[in-house]
Amino acid sequence: MSANASNERAGGGVPPDATLTLTLKNDLAELARIAAAIEARGEARDWPPAWAQRAVLSLDELITNVVTYGYPDGGEHEIHIALTERDDCLEVVMEDDGTPFDPFSEAPEPDLEADVDGRRVGGLGVHIVKSVMDDVQYERRDGRNRMVLIQRSPK
Repeated sequence: MSANASNERAGGGVPPDATLTLTLKNDLAELARIAAAIEARGEARDWPPAWAQRAVLSLDELITNVVTYGYPDGGEHEIHIALTERDDCLEVVMEDDGTPFDPFSEAPEPDLEADVDGRRVGGLGVHIVKSVMDDVQYERRDGRNRMVLIQRSPK
């Protein structure tokens, strides 16, 4: 995984050095390193505590889904992550070249009333992401899945 902070001013209330970019392999072992990078960034930039926690939780869920189901060829692929601080929010963008899939509209809705043994597999992680983030978006662009997650500043 590589990490660097962008020094470019991207507009839209983005201060210099506001973007952390991460590139990781489609390997679940990368989850610990991405969590550490995000948590360190949050501490260094004095983010509201929820930003790092919710970004790590959401990316853990989405990356796990992509790595587990998105690469039927079994080959090595890269997943790109960008976290950008804006005036009033943290924007998390995840891009991968896996199988086209919109988790926010195509994942099954979990049955939250069923007991654990009676629940069908799937949908709970995406439900959690949608619950902890203020906005979630998906698009397929240039042969890549692109998910945008927004976490607004606490009021």
